[in-house]
Amino acid sequence: MYQQVKASVNWNYKIIVTNVKSGESLCYSLALLKGCISCDNSQECLNNNVQNVITVRHYVDSTEQETEWPVVDYQFKCVVNLNRGANEIILKYVNVQQICKLEFKPRRTAYRVMPVYIICRGHNGRFHAPETEENSVQSACKRIAVGAKVIQCVAAEKLHEAGFCRKAFQLENDLNSQAAECTVFYSRLHVDAARKMKPGDLWEYFARELMTSSLGNADRKFLAFLSCTYYKKCEEKPQSHEKMLAQLEAHVALGGGGLAIFGTACLHTWPQDIKEILPRFLNTTIVDSRYFMDDSCYRGTYGACFATTLGSVCHELGHTFDLGHTETGIMGRGFDNINLVFTLQPKRNRIESTGRGLCGNRGGADKGDVRQATVCFTKVLSLSYSVQGATKPGTKNRGDDKMARLLRNGGQEIAPVIKCDEYSTTRDSLDSDMTYWGTSCATLLAFHRWFNTEVPRSGSGKISFDETRNAVSSDAGLSVVELRDGTGLVRGSWQFPGAPRTSVFRVPAREPLPATLVAQDRVGNILKQHLGPAGPTSA
Repeated sequence: MYQQVKASVNWNYKIIVTNVKSGESLCYSLALLKGCISCDNSQECLNNNVQNVITVRHYVDSTEQETEWPVVDYQFKCVVNLNRGANEIILKYVNVQQICKLEFKPRRTAYRVMPVYIICRGHNGRFHAPETEENSVQSACKRIAVGAKVIQCVAAEKLHEAGFCRKAFQLENDLNSQAAECTVFYSRLHVDAARKMKPGDLWEYFARELMTSSLGNADRKFLAFLSCTYYKKCEEKPQSHEKMLAQLEAHVALGGGGLAIFGTACLHTWPQDIKEILPRFLNTTIVDSRYFMDDSCYRGTYGACFATTLGSVCHELGHTFDLGHTETGIMGRGFDNINLVFTLQPKRNRIESTGRGLCGNRGGADKGDVRQATVCFTKVLSLSYSVQGATKPGTKNRGDDKMARLLRNGGQEIAPVIKCDEYSTTRDSLDSDMTYWGTSCATLLAFHRWFNTEVPRSGSGKISFDETRNAVSSDAGLSVVELRDGTGLVRGSWQFPGAPRTSVFRVPAREPLPATLVAQDRVGNILKQHLGPAGPTSA
């Protein structure tokens, strides 16, 4: 897969995994190993880059698997699919080995996310794809299952980088190994009707149908994909995202309450297997938008379509976990570069001159308005139970500084290449993939019930709002308070993740009044209070 050159000299290399510790326990099955190759003689090593791959050996279901991952500027990223229980992962570079032991142990909880592939009545279940791509129901389920695991991994890594433990939501198969990794759901809605419906109507219909079906459960959220999405052939390539959307039928990308649902116009760019993740992200094939949707943040490649659509799934799923919109980060428009979480580029090529390298949080003249994409930034949805990120008033989000620094450095992250200490990665190096949860988003997820071992309902406490004092209180202690406007955008936030415990918080008076106050306590109780002209009312 990658060229290897045999070393004739022992340069005393050392493999250092920087993001996880050997012996660590993870509640999700797809592990990301990041690290670097260190050397006693840095200059000699720099002048003698003897191998550009690292080999990973690992047993999966009693069968040894060996994969190769690129080493770029002496840094590496590897993805490993863990077995339940103990796992021994052997990393090898030139003539040295490093063993990393990880345990896959799902949390004790009833809260889970079920990936679902929806097939409408009258449709054969085959998603729209080029002839070179398999588009069967089985292929769709494989792609969705891999994507869900990747998002689990991203959610946990980004919480860890924000200063919390590695936590993620549990998938249905995590809690029940006999359950399908992706469930096929046959809808009563006819394909012809679905293709005439607007995105919001599709979300509402399937939210009701799923929740009232035998699968419906208050402890289960659905991550659903609609098989019958269709991109109509056009004579000329659409010149704007709006014109491209006009070519779509049964297209949706919305999340809230118990459902995040997506069309499948770009599902053919997703991997069917873990080993395909990196090649799919690196696929530079140009999308012919006369025949297929190009949802790539104006970058135009299959790999960018995979990155943007996977990122939008992460964004919309975030809404089901009560996250609002933010100016930057995953819950803003900072999800397009999710590919950088798993890939490495030489420093000199971090931003390509073609504009197909990175996608910024805001639009540019060459990309158009990047907010005009599949995700909806206008309204946060709810059904049966409501939904809804993350800058502290008077302070700048760390992502803004990061983006400015990247642009000043021509997209290059200034960091040590060879000398790297174990488990000592700085926030700068961790942020170099430009993908992160905003501060209040991270805090909300860290204490969210879907991200923690289940708390006995008898001791779950109560969160309340006193409108006379304009104060939020919980005897369990507060974790985060947000003020959101009518679109669900976080306008101000306060976080209380550490000691001492904050039980009461008086919300500062603000003009004009925001639409909603969202607060969460330390055991996961969530309060949503509408703040209207006549005073607070229940959300």
